[in-house]
Amino acid sequence: MNQPFICFEGPSGVGKTTMCNLLAQELHIVPEVNLLFERGEQESEYWYHERQVDRYDLCLKSSRISILDGDIFQPIWYNWACNYPAQFLSKAKTHEFYRAKISQGRIAFPDLYIIFQAEEKELWLRKEKDTSRQRRNFEKHLKIIEPLKDYYRFLDQETDLEMRFIDYTNIAETRSGVLSSIGNLVKKNIDDLQVFEQVSSWLAEHPL
Repeated sequence: MNQPFICFEGPSGVGKTTMCNLLAQELHIVPEVNLLFERGEQESEYWYHERQVDRYDLCLKSSRISILDGDIFQPIWYNWACNYPAQFLSKAKTHEFYRAKISQGRIAFPDLYIIFQAEEKELWLRKEKDTSRQRRNFEKHLKIIEPLKDYYRFLDQETDLEMRFIDYTNIAETRSGVLSSIGNLVKKNIDDLQVFEQVSSWLAEHPL
C-alpha cells in the first residue's frame, strides 16, 4: 500500500504500548515480536530477526499509516548496548542478516522514529502500576538508557532518518504530540543501505 510507517522507541515502561493502544482506532499498530508471534520448540537461530522482517511486511500491506511498537532494527542496537551477549546471535551474523534484507528490499528504516523519554524514577512508578507485564529485565534495560540515547542522537544528527524526541508526560499531551508529529508524514526517500552502513560504522567506533 506504500503508506508511511513509524517506530515508537524509548526505555522499558515509558508507555509505548499504552500509546499504541490509544491510537489503534486511527492507525495500524504492529506489536512487538514477543506479543505478535508464538515461539516454537525448534527455532532457527535467526527466528527473532526474521520476525522483524515479518513486522515490516505487515506495515507494507497496511492501507493505513503503521506504528511499530519497538524498532525492527532492535537486534542491531540492543546487542551493542548489552555488549553482545553470547546467548544472542553474533554481531557479524546480525549485521550480515540486515545488510542482505535491506539489499533485497525486505526491510527498511521507518519513515519516522518517535523516541519517548521519561525520568528513571517515573519509569519505576509506571512499572509498579502496570500489573499486566512482569518486565523481568527491567533493571537491565534501565542500564542501557544512556547508550541508547547516544545511538538515537547519532541517528538524528548524522543520518537522513527523521526523528522526534517526545517527553512522555501525561497521556493526553503525549498523544497530542505524537499526532502532531505524524500530521504531514510522507514516505521517505533515502538510501537505507547507506544509513545501515553509517550505523554499522558508528557502532564499531563506539564500543561499550
